[in-house]
Amino acid sequence: MKIVVSVLLLSLTGGVASATQAEASFCARLAPQIGLKQTGTPSIWQGRLVSGLKSALIGGSGSIAVRVEPADSSTPADMAALRDACQMAKGEFRCVVDRPLFLTVSSSKGEGQVEAQPGEKALIETKGLRVRCTDGITAPV
Repeated sequence: MKIVVSVLLLSLTGGVASATQAEASFCARLAPQIGLKQTGTPSIWQGRLVSGLKSALIGGSGSIAVRVEPADSSTPADMAALRDACQMAKGEFRCVVDRPLFLTVSSSKGEGQVEAQPGEKALIETKGLRVRCTDGITAPV
C-alpha cells in the first residue's frame, strides 16, 4: 500500500512541476541558462557576462552572441520580421521577442535557447557586460 501511495505522490508532484515550468515566462526560462537573476521587479531579469575574480583578472571583457530562428509555427510574415528582430540602438544591442521564434544566447556564462510561444513578448538588451531580459514589453521603458 505504501508503494502505491509513493508512486502516486511522485507522479502528482511531477505533474505540478511540469505545469509550473510550462507557465514560466520567456525570461524566466532563459535566465537560469545564462546566469541572469530576477531583480526587484518580477518581469526583469539581469546579469553580467563576466563577474567576480574573472572580471578582475581579465579587465572585464566578455562577448555575447544572439541567434534568432523561426519556430515551427512561424508564418511567412514572422519569417520576414525575424530579419529586424535584433538591432543596435543607442549603444545597446536589442532583440525584440513578439512572435514565435527560437532565441539562442551564448556567453561566457553558458548558452541558452528558448522558444517564444504565440503571444509572448520580451525585450533582451545588452550594453557593455550587462544583459537584461524584460518580459511583456518590446521597447525600452
